[in-house]
Amino acid sequence: MSSHKIEKLLIKYFEGETSLSEERMLREFFLKEDVPAHLLELKEQFGLYESEAKEELPSDFDEKLFEEIDRKDRSRRTGRRMTIYYISGVAATILILITVFIRFDTFTNTSAYSDQDAEIAFNEASRILYFVSDKFNRGANPLEKVARFDKAINDLDNVKKFDEGVNQVTPVSTFNRITKLITNPAQ
Repeated sequence: MSSHKIEKLLIKYFEGETSLSEERMLREFFLKEDVPAHLLELKEQFGLYESEAKEELPSDFDEKLFEEIDRKDRSRRTGRRMTIYYISGVAATILILITVFIRFDTFTNTSAYSDQDAEIAFNEASRILYFVSDKFNRGANPLEKVARFDKAINDLDNVKKFDEGVNQVTPVSTFNRITKLITNPAQ
């Protein structure tokens, strides 16, 4: 085959417009020993395609591939998580430092808040906690009724046992009626 025709096929090949038969012609051309000098670098490439086409994949290739994908995905998620942890730690440290510098006046070595402010804050926090405690206790009172309901349900288990006993006695009473009918047919 002429090198001019091969060059045209190569242009089509690199544009992705060749058919399978044209690609086979290119592989056969480059497997020959007499390849023009300006196409020698492509000979190695097509030789690699030919040798790779003859190789078979291991039987557990799919399993190994999916394991590797899972491992990469996990490592990427872990890396992202570690970055978030790192940034969160830095942000928390900065917030703590800002709080310390705002809370204490570093130049006069005194607190930025007076004792009166601290007492007001304590009283307000106590008031809020008492309010929350009161609401919580009011909400928990109806739960006592639930406990009594649970006890009543447990008592119903005794009724169930009684019902099972009656069901076991029923065949005996039927036997007694049949026996009476046999022994006293006049009734």
